[in-house]
Amino acid sequence: MNSDISLIRISSLLLVVAGSTIEPAGADSLLFPVLVSNAPNVTTIASVVDGPTAGGGATHLTYIYRYKDAFDSSGVANRNGNCSTRTLTRSSISGDVVSFDVAGAFEGGNALFGDANFYGGGFGLGVTGPQRGYLLVTNTNSTGSPLAVGDNLDLSGEFVVMEIAGGAAWGGKAINDVNRENFDFINANIAGGGVYSALPSNGTPYRRFTFAPPSEWSTRFFVTPIGANMDSAQLTAPVSVADLYDRDGQSRPFTSIVLSVTCTAAVDLRDLVDSSTWAAVENTGGWASFGANDAVIYKLEYSSDPQYNGTVNNGFLLSDSALP
Repeated sequence: MNSDISLIRISSLLLVVAGSTIEPAGADSLLFPVLVSNAPNVTTIASVVDGPTAGGGATHLTYIYRYKDAFDSSGVANRNGNCSTRTLTRSSISGDVVSFDVAGAFEGGNALFGDANFYGGGFGLGVTGPQRGYLLVTNTNSTGSPLAVGDNLDLSGEFVVMEIAGGAAWGGKAINDVNRENFDFINANIAGGGVYSALPSNGTPYRRFTFAPPSEWSTRFFVTPIGANMDSAQLTAPVSVADLYDRDGQSRPFTSIVLSVTCTAAVDLRDLVDSSTWAAVENTGGWASFGANDAVIYKLEYSSDPQYNGTVNNGFLLSDSALP
């Protein structure tokens, strides 16, 4: 599916998580690395589980959206723009799960699926137009102050990115930093870090990926830089593609194009490959390696080609620990 959210096609906003040094007094925190919002065309359904074992008197969860326009004023992908922040504090009970629509297309951003619990308000982003972002969730009191709960795995979550008009969807899991930092999500590749779903990982900043013929399919990467103070920092990460091969096993060397991402953004494969190399693989596809430094990466591949009988897409976490 086309992830240009302005064209009612799913785009994913990379939410990025990183954890830092261990602080036993810290509240458990959760990162949703990909959010897309463009009601009524595209939305993200997020589900948050508040585990049954937490203590410490935490009666609420605080939700911190980091978001920005998906495109700049000229219609170009907004890779380098800063994120804005929206914070919501809502009631929670131990053992509860709450699901909500980030864009507010369903139930106006209130709890979904007949949830009768009282939360004290909705959960939606409350911003119109195509948006990309990530979401932080943490245990707090009623004023939004983080509280230690005695369980570094109290919170968990999942998300589904939906193209409402076309009926296409894909999703993933929220990230729980094992070091329980409030808003620090540090790559486990760094000493003291607790995020295992970011690059570099397992000793390398690259992961192989395949790509279908670009004349029929589009390949996009959702990138969220991770690090300290993700509730306020404008973190950056470089991304690039290397070691590109065509479908006949021929290496297609080219001068690396390195792009920078601030806060979160989507990067098309086309923007990372020069024009002559692109022309050589446009009708065949192939494989290559995607590289990043301290970022969570999701790969999305989508097509609206009539031969596939509708809008199709496939999204998954590329920055896992599996090699190559």
